[in-house]
Amino acid sequence: MGKSGRSPRQTVHASTVLSTNGLEKKAISGCYFGRNPKQQQPVVAARQTPVVLGNGALPLTISGIRQLTPRIRAYELRHVDGELLPSYRAGAHIRVPIALPDGSVTSRIYSLTDAPDDQDYYRIAVLRVDDGEGGSSALHDSWEIGTRINIEAPENYFPLHDDERPTLLIAGGIGITPIKAMAETLVARGTAFQLHYTGRAPQDMPFVKDLQRRFSDRCRFYFSQAQNPNRLDIPDILSKASADTFIYVCGPTRLIDKVRQTARQLGIADERVQFESFI
Repeated sequence: MGKSGRSPRQTVHASTVLSTNGLEKKAISGCYFGRNPKQQQPVVAARQTPVVLGNGALPLTISGIRQLTPRIRAYELRHVDGELLPSYRAGAHIRVPIALPDGSVTSRIYSLTDAPDDQDYYRIAVLRVDDGEGGSSALHDSWEIGTRINIEAPENYFPLHDDERPTLLIAGGIGITPIKAMAETLVARGTAFQLHYTGRAPQDMPFVKDLQRRFSDRCRFYFSQAQNPNRLDIPDILSKASADTFIYVCGPTRLIDKVRQTARQLGIADERVQFESFI
């Protein structure tokens, strides 16, 4: 498109193209009219530096994206320079920066979904909530292969115990993300555990097939809105737990509250019930 105020001998066309990392760049081509076009030098657009969100010390790039359910995507993040990433323990999370449509930048916390046995990458899973505050939908809309972010090292307020005491894992919906990492860690450690995973229907629940394939003898699945619904019986599973079992629950507030209340009614000490909520 033309631009006012230039020489009549030169027409400059500018168009917006989408780069491989999703950033808009201006590609400018010059068309020259005159008797001696060799005297004219083409206009070359300066290469735009990719926008990098966040001020953390750890530079990451999105290296993989996978659609887990209609509303949940998994993202793989690697160090920009291929370096090993800081280690973490199952239950850890990272805080990521997100550009909102109005130009402001917010941040969200997402649990790391894999056992901490590979420092080449981090993986998170993000549920898109269109009627929320906009963070998850903006992330879904803007993150793609090559997107750059700077974050801090993982933190952990929901750590898995280190000894061999048996474990009861309870997950609701997207709350499976830290619980999956715990299950993988417990298998590698050789620690006894049971995983109870509840949600609306299999197609809405990430990692169901993966968990069925890897831990079929230790997992139970509950689908409240399936054709043949079955519901999680919290009093039943807690009453069967041994006196030294650690209990971890992650998911909606109502699920966590039910587990904690039932545990108290059964005389299970509060310190044996660890929880993390997704609001």
